[in-house]
Amino acid sequence: MWLAGTLAAFLKLIMKSFFIAGPGFIFSSPLAILPAAIAVMLSTHVAAQSSPTNDATPALNNMVVTATRTLQDADTALAQISVITRADIEAAGLVNLTELLQRKAGVEIRATGGAGQPSGVFIRGANSQHTLVLVDGLRLGSSTSGAAAFENIPLDLIERIEVVKGPLSGVYGSDAIGGVVQIFTRNTDKPRLSAEVGVGSNSTHLFSAGFTAAENKTSITLNAGYREVNARSASNELAGRYIYNPDRDPYSNANVLLKLSHTLWQGETISATAWQSVGRTQYDAGADNNPSNKQILSGIQLMSENELSPGWKSNIRIGQTTDDICIASSFPGTFKTGQNQAIWLNQFSTVNGSMNAGLEWREEKVASTTGYTNRIRTTSAIFASYLEHRDANQLELTVRRDQEDQFGSRNTGSLSYGFQLTPQTLLYAKGGRAFRAPSFNDLYYPGFSNPLLLPERGEQIEGGVKFSNGRYRASAVYFDHKINDLILYDFATSRPQNIRRARIKGWELNASTRMAGFDFVAALTIQKPVDADSNQQLRSRARQFGNVSVARTWGAWSFSTDITSSSARFDSANEAATTTMSGYALFNSNVRYRVDKTWTVDMSATNLGNRDYVLARGYNQPCRTFFVAIQAVAF
Repeated sequence: MWLAGTLAAFLKLIMKSFFIAGPGFIFSSPLAILPAAIAVMLSTHVAAQSSPTNDATPALNNMVVTATRTLQDADTALAQISVITRADIEAAGLVNLTELLQRKAGVEIRATGGAGQPSGVFIRGANSQHTLVLVDGLRLGSSTSGAAAFENIPLDLIERIEVVKGPLSGVYGSDAIGGVVQIFTRNTDKPRLSAEVGVGSNSTHLFSAGFTAAENKTSITLNAGYREVNARSASNELAGRYIYNPDRDPYSNANVLLKLSHTLWQGETISATAWQSVGRTQYDAGADNNPSNKQILSGIQLMSENELSPGWKSNIRIGQTTDDICIASSFPGTFKTGQNQAIWLNQFSTVNGSMNAGLEWREEKVASTTGYTNRIRTTSAIFASYLEHRDANQLELTVRRDQEDQFGSRNTGSLSYGFQLTPQTLLYAKGGRAFRAPSFNDLYYPGFSNPLLLPERGEQIEGGVKFSNGRYRASAVYFDHKINDLILYDFATSRPQNIRRARIKGWELNASTRMAGFDFVAALTIQKPVDADSNQQLRSRARQFGNVSVARTWGAWSFSTDITSSSARFDSANEAATTTMSGYALFNSNVRYRVDKTWTVDMSATNLGNRDYVLARGYNQPCRTFFVAIQAVAF
């Protein structure tokens, strides 16, 4: 592996040169992003690697890149992939990112309250820390908690989301045990000026504006947004006296995005992307306390994309993401994660398909008022994939080797085979291995950590059928997922231990069609998520959940409605009856009126039945909410 080590060292030298300003290079206020981003104006946005824009045709909207880092049709990909477009986001109304993923991507979620409160995503029964989150191709998350802060990723910044279910460590390395959520920030290939103003329940106010300008081979995009909501109390009496507080818990978020792109004379595209989200949240910690936190998520990257020769494309990307939270309470503290990242991806065309090969380097740095005994972790990796189409046969192979300074080497990958039974019907089978490295809290938190922990390991097989004829789409997939060396807190030793195993198996069923002018979409998951040692249901996981939606357009009017439902869950690891969380069904609706080519009025309602439901015992979810927004888009 001397070659990988040499190239990783080369990438590290590039990164250290780029990040000589240190973690502070990521900005402390939204306005500070502008001069800094202009200073690094040469780089490409990830959307250039084939992310379709909001102006794309429906066919382009079905093209995805996340599953293999190669552009492919979601209908023929050997994986279960959900695509959420900007139009889906605008029709969703007053929701956050996790609620959007639940309704549109068929995942389970957990949240300790409403807007701005901590939340997570479960893909195929895996833990929230087993979901890898990418923003424009770069990892985003906290190295201390081990998860991404979904609650502070604003929808204002998002153009498109791709969700891939199943292990993807063979493509992306650690954390992708359950799957990957990749977020593409706002982008368009046309000059555009846009603005939106909205008001809604709980004194919600929203404002966003943006523009894209293009001149010859240069373009610039700038978007900014602000949202505030006077949310109901995050907790209720079941949370206990040390948490419950009946006061309201307001939340606000300010965000900004800047992209600059230029194509050189020889065809190379270079660009810069910089974004930042600042969330401020009050939360509950007893009747006599009024704690709050401020969390700053940000990212910056430079990218060069070039065709070095016919059939060989090179993509080099360097960047940094940060997760910086400051807690003001009886137990104040700061926890900041900076992830410096470099990726070199090469794509080669072959006679019957394509091949990818590349290198990746990542350095995690933790800055905190907590006395962690180790604050830096470095990972280098070499990866490759091969995709072949021959007659009715399709083969996908991914392999990856990660070298991490705490745990040594990890080999992961996947093998998939597909057979085109008819021009409309695809049969496929897939198997993959994945892992997750323990977080800094698991390993180094003073007095409550275990430096001897091993990485968690996941193995999954799946098989399914996909059908698509342009009008009808349907799929049925069976999956069997095993997760070993699960890290859980052991009360006997007062430290986390590798003491548990999980097994989740079940079916995912999806169907969509257009009939009599109506668009119908339905998704259902039937699963058995259990602790393999005790055979008891995993915490916060349901055995059945799904969505049904109907949409129709009449002239200038568009209508859509959907129902999201889940069966009962337990907020404990032993199915304790006192922790039962009842099943629920949520009814949501949206009405849109297009005044003319520029102006649009959106009216939406969530939880129309005013269902009192919980995603974590002792914590409230939003009641019935209404939202009205006026949008203006000029090209």
